[in-house]
Amino acid sequence: MKKVIISSLVSVFFLFSCNSSDETKPTEDNNTVINKPFTEGIVEMGIFSNDVDLGKIIGKIDFSRDDIKQQYEALVANDTDAKTIFEVIENTSNQNPLVAWAMSMNISECTYFIKDKVVLGNVRGFGWNMHNYHNTAEDKGSIYLETVTQLDKIAEQDRKIYTEFKPSENAGANATNTIDFSEFNRQVEPKKQHVLGYECDVIIYTPKRVDNTMPMQLQKIAVYTSPLFSNTINFTHPFYLEENNGILRLDIYYLNNEEPTLVMKPKAIKEQVINQQDLTSKTSAPIYSSDDMNWGLKALAIMMSGWGAIEQ
Repeated sequence: MKKVIISSLVSVFFLFSCNSSDETKPTEDNNTVINKPFTEGIVEMGIFSNDVDLGKIIGKIDFSRDDIKQQYEALVANDTDAKTIFEVIENTSNQNPLVAWAMSMNISECTYFIKDKVVLGNVRGFGWNMHNYHNTAEDKGSIYLETVTQLDKIAEQDRKIYTEFKPSENAGANATNTIDFSEFNRQVEPKKQHVLGYECDVIIYTPKRVDNTMPMQLQKIAVYTSPLFSNTINFTHPFYLEENNGILRLDIYYLNNEEPTLVMKPKAIKEQVINQQDLTSKTSAPIYSSDDMNWGLKALAIMMSGWGAIEQ
């Protein structure tokens, strides 16, 4: 049962689609190469499909109001970003409706606050917020999740939930997938690639066996890793992979297409001082175990709450 719940969360949520107005860092286009290790600062992560930023509609609906459905309909009819996003989802649905559903549930944005071996992912989703915390030095991890909707189907005590865990005992506990990467072939590409000026190794994971009876299956994942980043950020990604270096980009292929279904990559990387408040997660009671079935059910309800509010 636990596996079913967590697998559902995979379809619902690839964490960390972020937006930023910072244009001071180098891009792939200007050939700037950075050689200094990144130890403290902010990474704004985005998630894209066909070069479309899926997080661009975050904040355009006020979920505290009573007219959620009307706001949504006006957004789809009049907002250019929303029109583009839903066109991509519709095109994907023509190939695989389940993949399109996963894409639509992925609308979110996030900021990574990083200091040495500690990272806090501050995620704003479509009707929900999350704090995703990982501390390698103290072997601590936690997830705080809350709905910002007024959906009365979620009980008051379940509108905020919190779990803690030890990463050394369950390294991928805060990832939203349960894929066993021992069932995948791992190959390092001979050519390196640059991600916002950081030179990265590219590792390709492909399944050892493809089950064509599965309605949705990971066909391939390309992983871009940099030795200048601690792998503590890897614990905050939606896919947990045992890579020694920090993962800056993931290309996720759920369809047998030349282009990836989803791309997680940084939109801005900024070195700056990070204080303790930036690294402090919200909490709530009770503290759930990460393998508690109740945690999985309540988390799924919260992460679907924005869409549920629209359907009311």
